[in-house]
Amino acid sequence: MKISKGKFIMINNFFTHPMRIFFLMSAACAVLGASVFFTPTDFVSLHKFIFLQLFLALAYAGFLLTGLTDWTNFQASLKIHAYILFSLFFISFILAFFSLFLAHCFIALFWLYLVLLCLYMIWRDKNDDQFGVLGFLFGILGFEIYYLISGNEKFLNLQVFIHVIAILLISYRVSVVLGKEALKREKGMDEAVFVPNFIYKNIAICCVCAFLLLNIFFEESLGVYYAAIACGSAVLAKLKEWHYKELFRHSFVLLYYFMQLFLALGFLGIGFSGIFGLHLETNFMHLIAINAVIFSVMLIFNVAGLRHSGQELEFLRLSRIAFILVLLAGVSRGILAYFWSGFYIHLPATLIAIAFVFWLINFYVIFRDNDFSDDPE
Repeated sequence: MKISKGKFIMINNFFTHPMRIFFLMSAACAVLGASVFFTPTDFVSLHKFIFLQLFLALAYAGFLLTGLTDWTNFQASLKIHAYILFSLFFISFILAFFSLFLAHCFIALFWLYLVLLCLYMIWRDKNDDQFGVLGFLFGILGFEIYYLISGNEKFLNLQVFIHVIAILLISYRVSVVLGKEALKREKGMDEAVFVPNFIYKNIAICCVCAFLLLNIFFEESLGVYYAAIACGSAVLAKLKEWHYKELFRHSFVLLYYFMQLFLALGFLGIGFSGIFGLHLETNFMHLIAINAVIFSVMLIFNVAGLRHSGQELEFLRLSRIAFILVLLAGVSRGILAYFWSGFYIHLPATLIAIAFVFWLINFYVIFRDNDFSDDPE
């Protein structure tokens, strides 16, 4: 099949600014990861691999190869790195249908290459403000390597909480953008400044780190569940900074707020379920995975996708519906599934698949028709 000159130029542009190709492919993986539940395969293992590895690996690559280049003043071309990372992803994707072990090996190489590239950018800029980024990247890589060596499924499942740490770090930067944008749109508040509380953010990260360590070394201890309650409480404390009517008037602030709220509820649910022997920890972990991790990725896709395409920060109609669908999917799998099995698999899978199809419909056109632009800030 011959590729037209216009298509070739578009693909070349997508790899020149890898956020676009990686975000689009990540969203496609989300659709695939949700769709495997309707196939006669080992959908449990396959959906874990697709969501925890392929989907999130591409999302991080797209975000970091855009954001970190700004933060470290990295001016060199990223195209060759994008090709290498995409090749590792594609090999891993193909292998996933034949051997999940080999697929994990290649996605571990993807993470390794991304870590080393980010390390090089940070070292070259002598930028010690980005150690948090390196921390969660090394955490993901370390857990993935240990899972490959040991075969212990626990180190695959616990990666969800490393991604929570990443969310707490990255969403702090996102909250600055959202708060500033909200105040800019308020009459007479052009000079107002929104400064999120970094102390609450750091407390929440420390709590999640403690929760992870307790899970690794004291898995059967009640301390794990008390640490989960501490995580939930710390995230709830962060919400106080948003309690202003000037901020709540804007949909993008409300969406961010609900993401943080469900993250807190997920941790509190794990804690109280474990202490009182309710055996609902897996349900609440899925609430976190969907309504915090996947929802955050959707939020980043929209914010970064619009801002780096010369667009106003105004979520499109399909994107707003997509956010609602992801929230409903998390509530279905994390809470309602306790009451009826119909909410357990197929409904949340369908909602997530539709949500990312909606995002793809919007942003393929935006990326195709608009030149890449630097962050307006």
